[in-house]
Amino acid sequence: MMESSDFDGIKRDISLTVTGIFEDFEQEHNCLPTVEEFRKLFDGYAEQYIGPLDKLRVEGIAGQLEKRQAREQKIWRAVNELEAEQRVLRS
Repeated sequence: MMESSDFDGIKRDISLTVTGIFEDFEQEHNCLPTVEEFRKLFDGYAEQYIGPLDKLRVEGIAGQLEKRQAREQKIWRAVNELEAEQRVLRS
């Protein structure tokens, strides 16, 4: 069950960013971003949510990579859901 609460927390953390991307893009371009445009825009924020890779730890670097990849997958899964919600709300 920890997976679900962690995912819900991630969604809460990034929801304002996703909404902001849509609002800014719509204001500037008078339309919604394409999927590709949205992904490119969010990618600029992704690192702050995924977190830096601790390169100082030589031991256990594989474990760090696995944790980072798992978090990155959760972030993008949440982004995909929030993006779909925004498209429905704005259509």
